[in-house]
Amino acid sequence: MKTSIALIASAATLSAGIAHAHFQLLYTPEAMLESPAEIDLKLVFGHPMENGYAMDMGEPVEFFVQFKDQKTDLKPTLEPITWKGADNDAKAFTTRYKVQRNGDYIFVLTPAPYYEEGEDIYIQQITKSYLNKGAMPTNWNEPLGLPTEIVPLNKPYQVFAGGTFSGQLLSEGNPVPGAECEIEYINTDIDMTGNAFGKTTKSEAPASAIVTITDANGFFTFGVPTPGVWGFACLGSGPAKQHEGKELSQDAVIWINASALGASSQTQTNRLSAATPADARRFDQSLNEQQRRDVQEALRRVGLYESPVDGTFGPQTREALKTVQRVHGLPDTGLIDDALFETLVSLNGQ
Repeated sequence: MKTSIALIASAATLSAGIAHAHFQLLYTPEAMLESPAEIDLKLVFGHPMENGYAMDMGEPVEFFVQFKDQKTDLKPTLEPITWKGADNDAKAFTTRYKVQRNGDYIFVLTPAPYYEEGEDIYIQQITKSYLNKGAMPTNWNEPLGLPTEIVPLNKPYQVFAGGTFSGQLLSEGNPVPGAECEIEYINTDIDMTGNAFGKTTKSEAPASAIVTITDANGFFTFGVPTPGVWGFACLGSGPAKQHEGKELSQDAVIWINASALGASSQTQTNRLSAATPADARRFDQSLNEQQRRDVQEALRRVGLYESPVDGTFGPQTREALKTVQRVHGLPDTGLIDDALFETLVSLNGQ
């Protein structure tokens, strides 16, 4: 199964070592809201996987939010702050934004190019971050006409660990084949009030950057091994190649939120519990054809099932169910009990 292979491969990278990728963060704690709220946004340039050195940001070139067909300039609302990294302080920015109407909000940052002295190049990471209110999707999968951008093929605010995330890399609206895209997740706590990263990492960083390559049509897919906030940076994909007489790497960055299947997008604390093998077998065998189709459709939604939705639990359905169980730390029997059934079919209404 392609997804299982991707999951194993990506999970294997979460071992020992140090990663060294630069990532532009555009961060807010919640990716899905039920009610109107004023949110905090932090703009920070750093190394989120290793929780390493933070870099000074210059004044952004552009910062806006796209809601349906309405583009709102947020650059005048930015306030400079000092961001406390694990090892140093750096210049960063903050703002607040009132979310009121239902739908998708796409926050877009074009930062000032950053000079990386060690490589003697400038780096500019055009960054997108997503928020949804009211569980009513609108324009999350539409390109915004940026110089370069990653267009998501999964809702960026509703990705599930154990499934996959796919995107298409564009430059001036055209697919970019063969581009190298680095992948990281925020591997430390973020203190929104204190404007600081935590002093420690949540897990050991990989020995080198996690990388995927776009295909001939600019597409890539990544198996998301664990819940968290994941970032994808496709390097040098933008049309601008020089800045102030030096090489410029104009990159496309997107941030997504992955949760455990069955966990609330806001609390991410609910977990499935194991039924006895006998109870699970009885429940599994009692499902009618439509209920089995519902399970397969839910597994397809989270990227774990690619075969026909036919109501027959063959090897691919069973393997997908085992993947869900392993993500939740349950015995991987491939049998579906009542709790797992309710969790899966609830996704079909989202």
